[in-house]
Amino acid sequence: MNSTKNFRKVLEYLPEKLSCSLKKIPSATVVKINEIRLRANRPVSVSVAGESVFVSPNGSLTRSPTLGINCSAEDISEAFHAVCDYSVHSHQRDISQGFITLEGGNRVGICGTAVGQYNSIETLKFVSSLNFRIAGEIIGCGEEICRKLFGAEPMGVLIIGVPLSGKTTVLRDMCRILGNRYRLSIVDERSEIASCYHGVPQNDVGFFTDVLDGYDKKNGIETAVRVMSPQIVVCDETGGRTDCEAILESVTSGVKILASAHGKSIDEVLQRKHIKKLVSCGIFDYAVLLGNGSDVGTVKEIRKIGGLIC
Repeated sequence: MNSTKNFRKVLEYLPEKLSCSLKKIPSATVVKINEIRLRANRPVSVSVAGESVFVSPNGSLTRSPTLGINCSAEDISEAFHAVCDYSVHSHQRDISQGFITLEGGNRVGICGTAVGQYNSIETLKFVSSLNFRIAGEIIGCGEEICRKLFGAEPMGVLIIGVPLSGKTTVLRDMCRILGNRYRLSIVDERSEIASCYHGVPQNDVGFFTDVLDGYDKKNGIETAVRVMSPQIVVCDETGGRTDCEAILESVTSGVKILASAHGKSIDEVLQRKHIKKLVSCGIFDYAVLLGNGSDVGTVKEIRKIGGLIC
């Protein structure tokens, strides 16, 4: 399912007064939209190539909030219940994690008032914001990296970029390519890479790929290494202490890691305590920096980093 169809699919979950305006956005603009954001009592906004703008009632985009179509608390409630298939209780686990994955791979981020105890979120009440992230496979965007870095043997690669730079999209396409050559295990913590819906990947992630959907990195990596004998384990948005500890435990198995991390530059990311430890232990052989804005998803730099930090 391409990004335009996914955009149209999202509109099915929105109140008619909102979807009518969004349907009027020109097709040439729709293909550039990767997020639709609803916030209670504020205008509807979309993200176009990394820039947030508002949607007017006639479908034109504007930087003026006063010209945007307003989203009420009732609109949020209606969309939220539609996203949950009108069965909020059956989606409590997903809601507690802050997102729900929809058919086609679209993901809805949810904000509201947390309910829980002992530092554990059980659910949300008074939902105030919904962020519909439009799924999109850009076939070929990972080819340059795969061609330059992956030969007869797999490599450990860290994909770096700022938010909305296309890290997950590039990872997804690399899985499509590498998953037809190596045994891959995707630890898809937020269901963003394979975008499983009822257990079935909505994206092409390769013939030799296994998906551990909804697993946290620690349990996912441990399970993959123990029972799936992967050559490469793929995970998104790493860098925290727990993530890095889980990745380090895979070292002795000989598995290579393909992961992403937020950052403006390779140097900045390599100075982080936990990333530095991963590099010093030989987890990553190369770092790749992606562009953003008008250069979103493009490769700006590839640097060999294995063994450079002690």
